[in-house]
Amino acid sequence: MSFVAAGEILAVTARVRTLTIAHHPELPDGAYAMVDTYCTDLGCDCRKTMILVHLDQRHVATINFGWESPEFYARWYGAPPHDRTLAELQGPSTDLNSPDLVPPGAMLAFFSALLDAPYLEHLRSQYTRFRAALATPTGAQGQVKRSGSGGVPQRNHPCPCGSRRKFKVCCGRSG
Repeated sequence: MSFVAAGEILAVTARVRTLTIAHHPELPDGAYAMVDTYCTDLGCDCRKTMILVHLDQRHVATINFGWESPEFYARWYGAPPHDRTLAELQGPSTDLNSPDLVPPGAMLAFFSALLDAPYLEHLRSQYTRFRAALATPTGAQGQVKRSGSGGVPQRNHPCPCGSRRKFKVCCGRSG
């Protein structure tokens, strides 16, 4: 199962939530972008997003978020999941592959505080639009082209956040 930034399929119609933090007791000051990524497996209906958190255009954390009920994820999983597995499927959790360049607990608490009704609706509707676009011949063709890259964008390729800038001057910028 691979996840792709919504902007790669939805282009300019994908919205990225950006917030500026100042004087937080645990998180560094700066502009945080929450880049929604979604599963590209057409046979999967996990109803989850993987949020790539960027601080001043540097990937600093990855948060998984599933918005459905524990019962939905138990059915989707095909068996009653263990408590830890269920916690990773439903609600927000830090991804195992998160770079954790900011304190994970603080980032998870910050993200959880953002989960108001409009943001939750944004994630649900963007997932629905992403899945519908991915099912089209154009969306599927784009996936075939991307699949050869191994998931890591090259410096001169478009940034996966959907900004339409080159990766090297967007999220791949060092420093």
